[in-house]
Amino acid sequence: MSAIAHHDARTLFERAWSDGLRSGLITDARREELIREATRAIRKIASVLGTEFLRDDLERAMRSMLGLVNLHLEKLTHGDVEAAARSLADAGLLFHTRGASQAIKRVLAIESGQDPDELDALHKRLFEEAVVTEWAHFPFIELARRERGAERARRRRAAAVAIVQALNGRVPDQYYEPEQIIMTALLILAYERKKAWIEDPQGFERLLTAVRKAPKKFAKLPAGIPPAHLPVIREVWAAEGPAILETIADPQVPVHRLVAGDPLTNPLHGWLVLPGDALTDVDDLGEQTTSHWQALTKGTSDESRLLVVMLRGVFGFTERVPFGQKAGEALMRGTLVARPEDRVVERWLEENAPHQYHAGLMGLWQDFWDDRETMLGERSSSEDYRAFMAVWLPMRAPAAKKAAAGA
Repeated sequence: MSAIAHHDARTLFERAWSDGLRSGLITDARREELIREATRAIRKIASVLGTEFLRDDLERAMRSMLGLVNLHLEKLTHGDVEAAARSLADAGLLFHTRGASQAIKRVLAIESGQDPDELDALHKRLFEEAVVTEWAHFPFIELARRERGAERARRRRAAAVAIVQALNGRVPDQYYEPEQIIMTALLILAYERKKAWIEDPQGFERLLTAVRKAPKKFAKLPAGIPPAHLPVIREVWAAEGPAILETIADPQVPVHRLVAGDPLTNPLHGWLVLPGDALTDVDDLGEQTTSHWQALTKGTSDESRLLVVMLRGVFGFTERVPFGQKAGEALMRGTLVARPEDRVVERWLEENAPHQYHAGLMGLWQDFWDDRETMLGERSSSEDYRAFMAVWLPMRAPAAKKAAAGA
């Protein structure tokens, strides 16, 4: 005769409550105390949900309170009914609702990059709402999974802070994942003679060029890793190092595009802390750009010369600037008669210009061609045409006429 196992679908709290009453762990007097505790907890949760004076809010609050107690009992006792009953009798309900709430808020804080012990008023309120509206109804397996993930993130964040501090650098914004920070720091430790955090694009180009030249150097962890964080850093390096190395070593992608290419198409974006945030507009040149763009532009921020750089890139002409009057007019009447499709210049920008410049340079390009179209019927000798040329192209000043003979 086969026995059929009885499945008890009740929550751990329900089974522990029944077991505690039946065994005498929860006496009649203690039961009354726990009910009063539950009432206080329900009213407090109802005030977060809405108000403690509406029946619907009180009922929702009761379900949230029971859910929180159950989560914390599962966390403490790992499903042991007798241990859960004893904990209810000894510690009470408020202990368990607070315990669950604190555990959940800690997870939420870490997941959002906050210090769990230094939350501001806004985050405290948002997290408290999430605790009673969502998390109180999660199964314990979900809380446990999120706790493991949060603890892993906390350890990685601590490792990222430590390794950057070892490089005498400031910790990048929380926008970056700790894995990006750790892998960037490891490349610096492996390839840079001066062990210091890199914030300028040209310095980053030199770093990636060094990696491309000697990829085998990254086959082992570099020296200089904070010992306390070595296991975490080794785990990140083993998981992400091969893919990053393969991306950097790909000869089909120029190094300058890996440094400052459009994030949507740059294969290295999301893997490392790229120093592109310093490039905010077309005028911000100098060290805060790529060496490739420096070579193309000769470091200029003059709009007419930047336009010529783009025109040369798209049309391939080689005339030197500043243009003489005849050379400029020949260019306008010949090579620059027809406006190319925007995708042509967009492709050139993607291949050559730091992505932060794209919008400004594309605006410059479009303004030129819009003005150019109004000049198509103008004579070269007209005042408007000459004014257009003077604004948009670097032109040499006309030679001074020789004084009349005998004057």
